[in-house]
Amino acid sequence: MSKSEKQPDAGGYLVLARKYRSAAFDEVVGQQHVAQTLANAIKAGRIAHAYLFTGTRGVGKTTMARILAKALNCLSTDGPTAEPCNKCDACLAIARGDDIDVVEMDGASNRGIEEVRQLRSNTVFRPARCRFKIYYIDEVHQLTKDAFNALLKTLEEPPPHVKFIFATTEAEKLPATILSRCQRFDFRSIPAKQIAEHLARLCESEKVQADEGAIFRIARAAAGSMRDGLSLLDQVIAAGAGKVAEQDVLELLGTADDERSLSVARAIADGDPAAALSAFAGLIEAGSSIGSALGGLCETMRNMMLARVGGQAADLIELGEVQKKAVIELAGRFSLPALTQAVAMLSNVAYKVRTSSIARPLAEAVVVRLAAADKFVDPVSLIERIETMESGAPAQGGSARPATGAFAPPAARQGQAFQPRQTPAPPQAQGARQAGQVQSAQTAQPPQARQPQPPAKQLSTAEKQQIQADPAVKNALGLFGGQVIDVRAEEDNPKDDQAD
Repeated sequence: MSKSEKQPDAGGYLVLARKYRSAAFDEVVGQQHVAQTLANAIKAGRIAHAYLFTGTRGVGKTTMARILAKALNCLSTDGPTAEPCNKCDACLAIARGDDIDVVEMDGASNRGIEEVRQLRSNTVFRPARCRFKIYYIDEVHQLTKDAFNALLKTLEEPPPHVKFIFATTEAEKLPATILSRCQRFDFRSIPAKQIAEHLARLCESEKVQADEGAIFRIARAAAGSMRDGLSLLDQVIAAGAGKVAEQDVLELLGTADDERSLSVARAIADGDPAAALSAFAGLIEAGSSIGSALGGLCETMRNMMLARVGGQAADLIELGEVQKKAVIELAGRFSLPALTQAVAMLSNVAYKVRTSSIARPLAEAVVVRLAAADKFVDPVSLIERIETMESGAPAQGGSARPATGAFAPPAARQGQAFQPRQTPAPPQAQGARQAGQVQSAQTAQPPQARQPQPPAKQLSTAEKQQIQADPAVKNALGLFGGQVIDVRAEEDNPKDDQAD
């Protein structure tokens, strides 16, 4: 556990995010690639003069900067060390953020050229007690263009006793001239599993009883940010009077219930829109917002998609063992294309409902659309019809295969190559076909070459509009999404004339 800040502040309480801030490289969670590189550089004596830490909020940029500052200025050793003592005056002051030789600045409030000029003028002075004077600028991308230009020369060739550490959530906004003068380290979003494990250890240290499901919900709500996870845990502990219960997390955070989301998914798999709507309404009545309910259902579909992909993708499912098993079992009732489509549809609607005045109808419409997939055009069935038409077989009106939708594919279709539907011909056609086969065998004549296509007639815009207005043409264009390009007239067949 962290050996850093343990003393309460003036209010008598120190929040978990500060109380358990990592104090050494080996304590950092989720950023081992950065911690190991910096530790090895210190051991090898290859310490750069400027570092850039990039990544989303709460992933450890400031924590890593303080650990690096302690490693460079720890007074218990004769030089920089990869294992600061966290006991000397310098280590304790740096951990609190008030050391005289480690200057922490906010790029948003010190963004002008005058602040940078003052910083440059102060770099000529040696540190008061430490080896290095370290300038840490958070959200450095908010500096103005003139401020960056004023910093360039000092950043490229600072005095030997000066080190720069920059942090930003938007590295793309930094000038290339700044990026080229720094060693860049990209901080990753922390997996929910690692956040959950860390939160569980903190609950043990705090003597707090915590449910595994509640810890996982907090970790997932943190969205890759350890600081967000610690803040949420602090809030849930306060709401639960020293306990972390799953119901408290649901009521406090308004996150969608996994079991209810699975109920909606089961109804979708059954093709029951009424049951799906009822389960979705239960999500909202339980306290989830419409956006959270859609997000929870989308997350469930995403987990089932990963389960269908299998292999290493299944390891990306961030759920408890019981919930993960239920998701994997339900995923067998869906096809992979269906789950991919469902994730896209739900995420699109979840984005729209944020600013819509008809959020609930939109959400219910997408639930019905997923559950009633068999009522919509089945792409596989449509392809079969097109291939049947191309082969010349007569189409059977009203006898097409019932569209089952991609959400509940027949088991016989899984793992088999696609086979076009064979449309049975009427008895008269079968007799004519047999007679034609006998005649062909007797004469043994080669099949006739395909007749050349008649020349196309170029149409004017008015003619195209007139043709497209025809009801039959309009229906055909609506079905296949085509357009009228030209007209080819059939030539008279002499045999047909004789038969007439």
